[in-house]
Amino acid sequence: MWCQWEGGTFTIEDNRFIKDGEPFRILSGSIHYQRMHPAYWRDRLLRVKSLGANTIETYVPWNIHEPRPREYNFQGLMDVFHFLELCQEVGLNVLLRPGPYICAEFEFGGLPWWLEASNEVKGGGTMLVRSSDPLFLDQVDAWWEVLLPRLRKFLYTNGGPVLMVQIENEFGFCGRKDPVYLRHLVNLVRKHLGREVTIYTTDPPYATPIGTLPGSEVFTVVDFGPGTNVDMAFAAQALQNVPGKSPALCSEFYTGWITHWGEPMANTSAAVMIRTLDQILSYGNDTGSVNLYMAYGGSNFGYWAGANLAGNVYQPTITSYDYDGPISEAGASGQPGIGGPSKFDLIRAVFAKHSGLVPPAPQLPIPAQSHPKITLKWSVPLLGALDKLSHPKKGISAKRPDTMEQYGQAGGFILYRTHVPATALAAEEGASLSLGAPVHDYATVLVGGKEAGVFERNNPRNLTLTTLRLDGGAAQDSTVVLDILVHALGRVNFGCVWDFKGLTSPTVLLDGEELENWTVYPLPIEPLPGNRTQGLGVELFHASEIEGSHLAHLPGTDAHLEDDVAAGPAFFAGVLNVSESSGKGPSGHPLDTFMDLRGWTKGLVFVNGFNLGWYWPVKGPQNTQYIPGPLLHFGPNEVVLLEVEPSKVQDPSVEFTATPNFFGPDGKGAPAETDLWATGSSWEYQRTWSYNP
Repeated sequence: MWCQWEGGTFTIEDNRFIKDGEPFRILSGSIHYQRMHPAYWRDRLLRVKSLGANTIETYVPWNIHEPRPREYNFQGLMDVFHFLELCQEVGLNVLLRPGPYICAEFEFGGLPWWLEASNEVKGGGTMLVRSSDPLFLDQVDAWWEVLLPRLRKFLYTNGGPVLMVQIENEFGFCGRKDPVYLRHLVNLVRKHLGREVTIYTTDPPYATPIGTLPGSEVFTVVDFGPGTNVDMAFAAQALQNVPGKSPALCSEFYTGWITHWGEPMANTSAAVMIRTLDQILSYGNDTGSVNLYMAYGGSNFGYWAGANLAGNVYQPTITSYDYDGPISEAGASGQPGIGGPSKFDLIRAVFAKHSGLVPPAPQLPIPAQSHPKITLKWSVPLLGALDKLSHPKKGISAKRPDTMEQYGQAGGFILYRTHVPATALAAEEGASLSLGAPVHDYATVLVGGKEAGVFERNNPRNLTLTTLRLDGGAAQDSTVVLDILVHALGRVNFGCVWDFKGLTSPTVLLDGEELENWTVYPLPIEPLPGNRTQGLGVELFHASEIEGSHLAHLPGTDAHLEDDVAAGPAFFAGVLNVSESSGKGPSGHPLDTFMDLRGWTKGLVFVNGFNLGWYWPVKGPQNTQYIPGPLLHFGPNEVVLLEVEPSKVQDPSVEFTATPNFFGPDGKGAPAETDLWATGSSWEYQRTWSYNP
């Protein structure tokens, strides 16, 4: 049972943090509660503590807690209050970052999707987010009036673990000064959390003049990566703070980096990282403080992986948030599946050197388990399951298509259907299908239920449809169903931009003629259902009991692909039987495992109804999907894949391994260790390190 400690004091004096009257150095690691199974929260916190950390940093993503306006969720993965209780129980302080914007490579930077929908909130899709626009502030006020009062008891001065509270995140990157906005956030925190709490902002060194409030209203800190001129960075921090009130703190020191689909897995230089970390802690006569971003990354379950824009190039983030950090996605030390020296051991040694303390003994690794290959022998076409998956079942009639948000949908898939004259597709040279704006983000086009091509956000907006053969006079007067199935990956998480999903222009042309009279089927496909005892197969496969699972046998679809399944996106299902003799995890649940998806193209994977997120092995580098053991149970487990290109799948089976694989589609192994910042290969870093005092 958790109970609060007696309240203490936390202040800033003489460029030092003072905790209960004594100088205090923050040795922190970032860890995000929503990116790991709650059964592992304590384990991962103890692993961060065994690095030698005395503090953790965590975000509070607005979008997971308020999935629809004024509907709140603080259960399971979203129980931030229990997570903070565990932080205190294991003896870790907390740097709390409640946003409202967080970035974090998280869907829409933590902002809720419904801010983009005019039929959900006033000003939806037109308000200026991350600004003093009253329409945006109205939504922030309503959210923080729910969240912040419940956090007050967790402040250190009230006997809890929270030392400081950050407002916004790297606001300087927006490129506009808005002190009214920042001051509004400060006043909200003061109103709900009291006058004593230390409030801070964080920005890269060169952006602090834009991203903070200079002087005593907030404590300004900086973030930067390995290879940075530490003296220069902390000098920029000091310029924004009152003299004597600027203890050196790098609030995001990057232990690794993110990876987008189609890139080599991040494998950053451990030597450069450790050298700069040592310089940070040595700063100011060995008084520097740091927060490692990330200490433990975890997983982007469901539709929570964000995306970046490099110019106009869309870069969706992979499902794993391993981050090439010191603690891997499955909780191991080092970089399994990537390679290179153990950053865990190196960081632990540097922390011990500067703290003078012996860190707790590292936690023993939780073993992972391999399982025999299983065949996903039950299948059903996506188009044949619209009545079970669409909300509403019969779709929505629309003269012209609109974005996903306007149909009340957060993420997943959305199908736009219309009928076109068969003769329009009978020309010898085919027919040209054109979109008025890039699709967000990918689309499978089907004619008469069969795949006819794809649209990609980064590619041209025209598609030539294969010539349709007409047989007989009756066919001359017939119509053909044209489907555009859009799969939305993460909304852009970096910056101050909208990222609407679905068809982003109402204009769809076939050989120059506008297509109208659509039926739209929102297909959210159960993003993170809360009840894992009832899988996705209950809806898709009629809930019959087959081999102890919820999957019903569909005649004629065993172990091979029928034409109607191979023609377009389809669900594939099978049963993973887990024996108790295979071993148990720390809470008595089955051991972790990794699902190897090589041989499949792209789609979503569900285990016992839980949406693990996107797989895309033909792009890479991620080939395996981490399955936390607590999602499994001994006996039969339901495995469902939604595959967007089944015609390219030769063997409808999956394997389960004890190790991750980030080696990419060519399978040649992990990329060489690189000094990411020196090479300038990261657009975000390149912008960050250009500060000149």
